[in-house]
Amino acid sequence: MPLREKNEFFDVYFYGRYESMLKKLILVYKNGHHWRLYKLISQLLLKTITRYQHDADFVTWVPSSFSSLESRGFDTMGLIAKSIGKSLNIKVVKILDSYAKSTKKGMSVSERLALAKESFTYIRKMYGRFILIDDVYTTGSTVKECVNLLRKSGVQKVYVYCVARA
Repeated sequence: MPLREKNEFFDVYFYGRYESMLKKLILVYKNGHHWRLYKLISQLLLKTITRYQHDADFVTWVPSSFSSLESRGFDTMGLIAKSIGKSLNIKVVKILDSYAKSTKKGMSVSERLALAKESFTYIRKMYGRFILIDDVYTTGSTVKECVNLLRKSGVQKVYVYCVARA
């Protein structure tokens, strides 16, 4: 059953909790070099997106850091975004770029907030309504920073969908 969480800036929707098989699936996809799992994860996220109505014009994603791209060989959420855009017949646009220098694993909330503020930038001006996707929502610092940057780039509305809520 999909989950929903509201905060002052946006609503975020989740396919499920970051536990048991869902956690294992995400970790194998991200760290096990099983890029083909994007198809399965896309289907899970599509269930959430279709359950909660939106009027989005575009799909974008939280980008992987350069070190993650280098070690994995692919942008985990970029693959999923392209699959979702194709399924929804919505244009996929890369607006955000990552300059993250370290992983968030094991960080406190304040450390995550500080890292998120220095880790992302927008690379183009865009207007319209966007779906922003990410894999795991822990403290919300990454998504919050990405939503702020999308707004600064000109985006009017952001719908946030994550595979799992930690």
